[in-house]
Amino acid sequence: MTDRSRDLGGAERVQRLMFVMEKYVAFVPGFRRAHARGVGFHGHFTATPAAAALTSAEHLQGETVRTVVRLSNGSGSPYFADRSSDKKGSVLGLAVRFALASGGHSAWAALNIDNFPASKPDEFIGLSSSRRQGLPTGLPNPLRFVIFLVTHPKTLPGLKAILGVRTTTSFTTARFNGLHAYYAVDAAGRRQAFRYRWIPASGVAGMTPEDDRLLPPQYLISEIKQRVRRGPVAWDLVFQLAEPGDPVDDLTKHWPEGRQQVTVGRLVIDRLHEDQDHVDNLVFDPTIVPPGIELSDDPILHFRSESYAESHRRRSSETKPAVRAE
Repeated sequence: MTDRSRDLGGAERVQRLMFVMEKYVAFVPGFRRAHARGVGFHGHFTATPAAAALTSAEHLQGETVRTVVRLSNGSGSPYFADRSSDKKGSVLGLAVRFALASGGHSAWAALNIDNFPASKPDEFIGLSSSRRQGLPTGLPNPLRFVIFLVTHPKTLPGLKAILGVRTTTSFTTARFNGLHAYYAVDAAGRRQAFRYRWIPASGVAGMTPEDDRLLPPQYLISEIKQRVRRGPVAWDLVFQLAEPGDPVDDLTKHWPEGRQQVTVGRLVIDRLHEDQDHVDNLVFDPTIVPPGIELSDDPILHFRSESYAESHRRRSSETKPAVRAE
């Protein structure tokens, strides 16, 4: 298989991504190809009246709905550290599965970065492929990586976001961004483009040098388990509303921060999920939304759905290592 991903069909493109992630990035059989190490919780979500004014989506009408929440380290290896220094953290994820009263569920998956390095699947595959080993030491060949960046300059802001992600002493002090655009559709059929973010109720906070000295390489999952045992933790769901002309099909293009922001609900997690294997088997597909929420034409958003399904198919047929990271 070559590194060429241009002009691939949808199914072939997904297979190419799986090949690249398993060969060139981080991969342990039996785990997700990304966000391999995570922990699941039970929780609930309650929308504000402002949500019902924007959308007819059933889980955003004000009644409390049950949720399953998975917090995770973004690496494809469950053994990857939560930070590399007191200033350089890892990409983290917050995935939410909303139980719908009508049956079924809706799902969203957000990251603790505010930008993404690709607007199209082929760009993301090419970026991942550029990290493949090319030196006798087994490390990536920096020349190959630099060539990719020079020929794909629009990936630089997203890479800076990933490389500059802040450390945190807890998932509960990290902000998570949905990145993709969606449409809220109200009862009259009016459509409003939005992006969402989860703002921690306890505030955003980083790590000090003293924290770095005392905390082990992997600590976030242990910390959040202990914290939730002591009491519930929460994030507020905020919609950033687009104005005419704001791009909705390219997640690398930000909307001005001055765009109207509306707090539409609060997510609370209150207890550890009793079946972590069940949570690990779930797919938090961000394209599964109820009437009242519509998908944008963002190609990465739709590609995530296809990729998640293939990742699930593969890991379901594999055997996990006997020793698991916690």
